[in-house]
Amino acid sequence: MIIQSDWHIHSEASYDATLPLEEIIAVAARLGYEKIGITDHANFNDEKFLSDLRLSAKNVKEIQKTYPNVILGVELTPIEKPEFDYIARTGTREGYVAPTQATPFDIELAQTKEELMALGVRYAIGASHWRVDSPFAKKQAPDLDECIKEWYRQQMFLAADERVTILGHPWYNGKGIWYEDFDVIPRSMKLDIANELKRNGKYVECNSHFFLTPKATDKFRRQYAEYLREMFEMGIPVTYGSDSHKNYPDARESVEVWLREAGFCEGDFSEIAEKDLW
Repeated sequence: MIIQSDWHIHSEASYDATLPLEEIIAVAARLGYEKIGITDHANFNDEKFLSDLRLSAKNVKEIQKTYPNVILGVELTPIEKPEFDYIARTGTREGYVAPTQATPFDIELAQTKEELMALGVRYAIGASHWRVDSPFAKKQAPDLDECIKEWYRQQMFLAADERVTILGHPWYNGKGIWYEDFDVIPRSMKLDIANELKRNGKYVECNSHFFLTPKATDKFRRQYAEYLREMFEMGIPVTYGSDSHKNYPDARESVEVWLREAGFCEGDFSEIAEKDLW
């Protein structure tokens, strides 16, 4: 198999997941994974997400006594700086009203590297999930061109940030929009992000959902696999992430069909090197 480890899994400690850690371990053992990473969400800097992360850390620490190849990670997502500052000041997201401004909001992540390391977190996936460029973006009908510009901005931020080990699901298309042709994203943007990842010694994720979603055409799956292959050939290590939340199927065979067509073979996918773990 090309895929030997899974570095992106959500346990029931994530607000949007229901997978018990014991079930994750049992499935991973049956599939023969060498290592797995538990990457529960830390979207915001409020007590809700911090307590979720503490629970994730506690559960992983306990299960590592029996399964030492389980690694504690976290998934971080860009949020707007004014909201981060409001939460830091008040301790809650409640009552936050985004300011109106003509320029995009600055970006922040929920926790510092030191705060994450204090909990035992050893790596972070940085991944875009929604627009944070204007107070109106979430309320407007999705606009593909504007989304692409914002995904680019966020991913360039993530590719340079010291907290990010892996760029998660690059060019994630959001829940409200889909594109059937990956070439709608300018090649210059793709290369900018790839070069930034390489410059900063980051990994890039092959996320199973891009290949498994019924919305994806074969053309899209082929293009996406070729995009990952191009980054691999540029010297950017590629990791696999099932991004499982509610069940943990073995998706490798379905994903590897497209990876092999793009030129991947056994040994091409990476583990996170010990030197890159915190």
